[in-house]
Formats: sequence, structure tokens, C-alpha cells
Amino acid sequence: MDHFEMVEKLRAKANVSYEEAKAALEKSDWDMLDALVLLENEGKVKDAPEAKEYTTQEKKEYNWNTKNGEVRVTFSSAMSKLWAWIKKMFQKGNANYLVISRRNRSLPSQPLEELISVPLTLLVLVIFFLWHYIIFGIVLVFLSVVLGARYSFRGPDINTNVNAFMNKAQDKAASAVEIHVEKNESKAAENEIPADEGESKVE
Repeated sequence: MDHFEMVEKLRAKANVSYEEAKAALEKSDWDMLDALVLLENEGKVKDAPEAKEYTTQEKKEYNWNTKNGEVRVTFSSAMSKLWAWIKKMFQKGNANYLVISRRNRSLPSQPLEELISVPLTLLVLVIFFLWHYIIFGIVLVFLSVVLGARYSFRGPDINTNVNAFMNKAQDKAASAVEIHVEKNESKAAENEIPADEGESKVE
């Protein structure tokens, strides 16, 4: 593209005069994008849909007005911030774990025996890809708690109140099931007829 075509293209996109387009290109060393930005900064760009589309597609810049002034964020900087956030989340997920332990019912005073620890990153990925099995997973967790398993979190970013709440909820669930089972056993025992009474009735 020669200089004349560049001037015509910039003039059409920025909706400025031929002289203004040529001067902007000369100041920008005949760089179309820099010339358009220069015209925008000088306030010479009129309402031209092509100019807005050009800057959006080529420059990928977005402006926000704040109390301290205008903040300009480029597409590349926004993507780099997003990638930095994702990387930070992965690092935290790999540093913190879901721990599955087992309580010995015959020796309840003994400390819990750790069975497995799973990084939170892996746990989130499993939930994301197997979300349609979430109900089955909840039921499985509940049954394992009743059978003596205990779930907790471990890591530098884990709040101790989280584990305290989880332990309390798991103890309540297990005790509720045990009480229900004991009631059913006692009812079954009451309904049983002693062997001696049964023989005497037959006679």
C-alpha cells in the first residue's frame, strides 16, 4: 500500500481531512494504527464507525473513567492478568489438600488414621468434568462418614474454622444415624417372642 492509499484509508476511517490524515501519518512514521491513535488523542476523529471498529479490532484497547482519571487497559494486559490469576489459583490448589481419614471405632481415643490426601486442583477438575455424578458423590461421602471416615482440609490457605465446622457436621450426621440404628434394633428386640413363651403357647 503506497502513501496515497494509506492517507485515503486513514481519512475514511477517522473521518478527517486529507491534510490531517497525511500529517498524522508523517508524524507516526506512516504507521496506520499510531496515526489513528494520534488523531484520537488530538480530538480530531469525528463520529466514524470505521474508526471505532478499527481501534477495537486492531488495538484491542478499552477505557474506563475513574476518580483519578482515565485508565487504559489493552487486551494483552487483560489476558496476562487473567493468566496470572489462573496460575495463582493453580498454585494455591496444589498447596492445599482434601484429607480423608478413618476413625477406629474400637479405639475412639486414638488419633485419626490418614488414608489419602487429594490436591484441591484435582478435586475441582473432577467435580467440573464429572458434575453429573455429584448426587452419587454426595451419597458416597455421607455413607463413608457414617462408616467412620472423616474429611478435612489441610494447607497454608485453609481456615481452621472450616475444619471445625466440618468436624461438627460430620459428628452430628454419624451420631444421628447411630441413634436411628439403635432405635430400630431396640424395636426389633421388643418384637421378638422369647423361645420359652412360644413353646408354652404351643402346648
